[in-house]
Amino acid sequence: SVQLLDSLLQEKMCDLSDLKVQSPVGVWDVQFCPAGLHWVKLEKGEIKKIDLLVNVKVAEDKITYHQFVKWLAVYFENICALKSEKLPQVCPAVFNGGGFREKVWLEIYTNLKVGQSATYGEIAARWGSEGASRAVGTAMRTNPVSLVIPCHRVVKAGGRPGHYSGGTRDYLKIWLLDHEKQVLPGKE
Repeated sequence: SVQLLDSLLQEKMCDLSDLKVQSPVGVWDVQFCPAGLHWVKLEKGEIKKIDLLVNVKVAEDKITYHQFVKWLAVYFENICALKSEKLPQVCPAVFNGGGFREKVWLEIYTNLKVGQSATYGEIAARWGSEGASRAVGTAMRTNPVSLVIPCHRVVKAGGRPGHYSGGTRDYLKIWLLDHEKQVLPGKE
């Protein structure tokens, strides 16, 4: 569509830099411009082991600091302190397609906080599309900025987790949701 083409053209106008970030769940491929993140995904073929002894750090020396790295370190090392950390900025070009999926991404980026979850149907209803839970699922599957645009917090009706990373990392979605429960009242 014309909107998708406009979005892709705007992204191409951004001066993108790449970063690899080591974390307890694997290495993240990150692309960003001065306006914010464009891409955050775990490298393909990552193992299923979650090792909280692995420190979050830049895996390559090209760039030594980015706000995402600090945020990710707090996420894994002291999630209860995450409330005082600013959510990493996502480049507005990511949301510029103007379609349903971009609206869904913006909705969960803006309104679905750590420790919260919503069903696919609830997210669809927020945009007046009560029957569009499958479309929300498609938007989650095509989310370019994992973890920051928190698609892992969108679950099936009845609280079942649903898929993560196209179904290849469902174990990680369950772990992330459990990890985030630490911020709920009464949890230490």
